[in-house]
Amino acid sequence: MAETIEKAPPKTASPEPGTGYLGRTLLVGETVYLRAGEKADAKYSVSLRNALYPVSPERTEEWLKEQLAEERPGSNQRYVIVRKADDVIVGSLRTEAENWVNFWINGSVDPLYGERGQQWEAEALILLIDYLVEERQRPAISLELPVTKSIVIDALLRHGAVQAACFRESWLVDGVYVDRILLQQFNTGWVESVGDPMTTPLERTGTGMPRPVPPKVTPIPVVPKNATMLGKRVYLRPLIPEQDAAEEAKWARKETETFFDIGRHLPSTGGMAHWYRDLEKKELPEWINLAVCLRENDLYIGNVMLITPDYVNKRAETGSWFFRHDYRGNGYGSEAKHLLLEYAFEVLGFHMLHSWVYFPNTRSAAALRKQGYTEAGRACWMYPFEAGLSHFVVFDLLREEWRNMPRKEWE
Repeated sequence: MAETIEKAPPKTASPEPGTGYLGRTLLVGETVYLRAGEKADAKYSVSLRNALYPVSPERTEEWLKEQLAEERPGSNQRYVIVRKADDVIVGSLRTEAENWVNFWINGSVDPLYGERGQQWEAEALILLIDYLVEERQRPAISLELPVTKSIVIDALLRHGAVQAACFRESWLVDGVYVDRILLQQFNTGWVESVGDPMTTPLERTGTGMPRPVPPKVTPIPVVPKNATMLGKRVYLRPLIPEQDAAEEAKWARKETETFFDIGRHLPSTGGMAHWYRDLEKKELPEWINLAVCLRENDLYIGNVMLITPDYVNKRAETGSWFFRHDYRGNGYGSEAKHLLLEYAFEVLGFHMLHSWVYFPNTRSAAALRKQGYTEAGRACWMYPFEAGLSHFVVFDLLREEWRNMPRKEWE
């Protein structure tokens, strides 16, 4: 009987350049397609990350592993932008979910591609936005772009996005500060159901007129221990994790106001102390949190903060929280906030600051206007509220504006 020789299966030919997207991705446009990121993409490290300080493909592979480990399909995920003509990665986009209501998109195409790159970026963004809004049924998509990306912005506006806000001089492009545009695209079904969020009236309180900045305090012989910034009645100091966390947790149990945030919080001493310690581990912290203390007795009454400071574009979000409700309404918060502004503008050299306030919190919005902030617009459908979706009113303040405000003792 003759021996049967088994033939090896024929080799599968590699896909031709420009066909890599076939059968491998949902999101295909005219010139680019999107797919999930993979470790092998690290060889395109510069286009993939588009970082100010580029890193090697080896480090990018480690970074990708970290990113992929944190991904949650359909919410927090990175997509690579691939050119159809030759399957070359030209950029990437990342989605981040907030309360599963609003989805943020960030990322870009390698700027070395110039105007062509902006066209690819616009196409990729429209692919992803349509996927999230039409197929994933998300109510709102948000993204921020420098005004210099006019090709991308114009394409998104034509596609149905709206300009919700404009933060002045908050993006450094070629050595010049330019405006940062907040664009939002809303699910038309949600708009038909609950109304256009851009037309929601914003209640205002207060006069809206800026108040003079208290003059700089001359140092005294005895400076409060660990003071960072010194005012007439209050000073700022670094947090003492265990001690300050215990004080905040104690007063949180006594809180009666709900308008500062969407309801009250019940933090634990251990959880807050751990977070405060983590904030100090980086030389350039991701959150600068300073304790507000009374000069007369060193009593700790609240915090002021710079949230996610951007050390390249010289900007940060400002915030404050005064847990000692028995000291609210006496001007301590305004004085502490001006110390924070002085710290951000004069010590750190930041160029602009911005702040986000819940629509119902008219008291905080009025305080920002008194401190010299300008209303920059709104950010819609950011959180659930009263059986619906509600918004932030957003503000900005430039360093020169703050410097030019009159200095005068408060009466």
